[in-house]
Amino acid sequence: MAGICAPPRGPWAVSGHAPQASQPPSTQAQQRPVFRGGTHFVRVDAYPVDNGKIVEGLTPEDFQVVEDGKPQAIDSFDFVSFETFTPEAVRQEPRSQAEGFALAADPRNRVFAIVVDLPRSSDIPYIEKPLINFLDRVMGPMDLFGFLTTRNTARDLVLARKTSVVKTQIADLFRSAVIDRDEADGLDACANGATALKGVFRDDQAYTALETLVTQLGAIREERKSVVFVANSITRSSGSLKALALNEGRLPTAGITNGKVGIGDRGGVGVANDTWCTGEVQRLSGMDFDQRFRALIDEARYQNVSFYTITPEGLTMHRPDDNIIALASETGGIAIVNTNDLDGGMARIAADLQAYYVLGYYTTNTTFDGGMRKITVKLKGKPIRARRQYRAPTEAEVAMLARPSAPPVAMAPASGPPAVIGEPAVYRVSRAQPPERVTLLEFIRSDRIRIEWPVLAALDRREARMLDTSGKPLPFDPPVSEAPDGKTVVVELPLAPFGRGQYSIELTAASGGRTEQRRFTFIMK
Repeated sequence: MAGICAPPRGPWAVSGHAPQASQPPSTQAQQRPVFRGGTHFVRVDAYPVDNGKIVEGLTPEDFQVVEDGKPQAIDSFDFVSFETFTPEAVRQEPRSQAEGFALAADPRNRVFAIVVDLPRSSDIPYIEKPLINFLDRVMGPMDLFGFLTTRNTARDLVLARKTSVVKTQIADLFRSAVIDRDEADGLDACANGATALKGVFRDDQAYTALETLVTQLGAIREERKSVVFVANSITRSSGSLKALALNEGRLPTAGITNGKVGIGDRGGVGVANDTWCTGEVQRLSGMDFDQRFRALIDEARYQNVSFYTITPEGLTMHRPDDNIIALASETGGIAIVNTNDLDGGMARIAADLQAYYVLGYYTTNTTFDGGMRKITVKLKGKPIRARRQYRAPTEAEVAMLARPSAPPVAMAPASGPPAVIGEPAVYRVSRAQPPERVTLLEFIRSDRIRIEWPVLAALDRREARMLDTSGKPLPFDPPVSEAPDGKTVVVELPLAPFGRGQYSIELTAASGGRTEQRRFTFIMK
């Protein structure tokens, strides 16, 4: 369970009954901040640690928050902890990828992903059991996690609560790394010698997996997300244009394309056509992994994603990879390197994920230029691990937040009163309390919205669509359903995928040859 508690004294103390196991309440820093005109509210995760464990019992007076060198007043303060060692039967599994993302938008849920680099290495077996023990140790009913390898991208990310399937995948990692063919093996069939670039191809895969994952996690929510990255190293090398010589002085090779003589069909087993092979040599020769490494760290900081890295090679005679260490230290995580106690290393990561403080403040910097702001958090004068930066809103975004929300806009039928559907009722939905009907149509990304239209006649057709500020339809189909009694049409959806701005949901319903539309507009803050 996510046990969320505030300090017992001071104006930040949260009173009330103890939360139920299945429905922990939002705390002060996690609740929707009160909007103040011309200001911006910032949440900062902080991790004061002593001997590998989070320091509990601290108060706001113990912390100092500095933004770009200027002290900030702490307006909200919480200590967030998560219960662990929860039986799998207690955890409720999301029914789909979309539902998992929607649950992750709730700041009371802890979100993390495990990414395993799949080199052709003998080190993978050493990490399989520690990873399984880690899941057993850390998972609680309010946790959501994903499992990927560097052969995946964020499109494959599914957030789950139950671990049985992933444990099977983890136990199969060595076979998958050593026996299964991957996309890089397609270079073996290239006559131009592109097989020499298989290592670069796999480095590109690893970066693509991490880059897309960070972006996806950032789109789900602003609050903290963690990535456990299992790898011995991550390169920062730049491409070598010398590899372009592989494409010189060679005639194209004939092959079979769709049953006819041509340049070859890469879709065939063990076949790669000249066009693809030449293109891969040109693409891989120009790779600049140093730039991508720096961009990955910047994006992780911006999206509030922390990396925890662990090297499965264990204790070695060589120096640990500096890049693996930097990826963790520069994003607020920790690196477990040069140790044979991988199980103990994963236990240390689990302990670090178990609790943290959330500090909230209204920034004194009112220059809203969309630039990056540096954050430093100190505990009794000494810097500690915490969120390092955020992107300031633009003037347009602040103006959008300050603008009063538009009332529901009804699109009446051509003539006469509504005969098919009535005016909508709008609710804010959470698992912690019953749906709350709202009249001020302002929401944040951790909210779910529910709209109910009364049905005035038996419907032949009903469909909904979402529109942007200009009225242009978005590539998203809101789910539409009818209540069991047939008296209400319902649209309910998470708002995590939508950024700041104004949106509209339009319902079209038809009955007996008569069609009506209803549209209402709301603001995302």
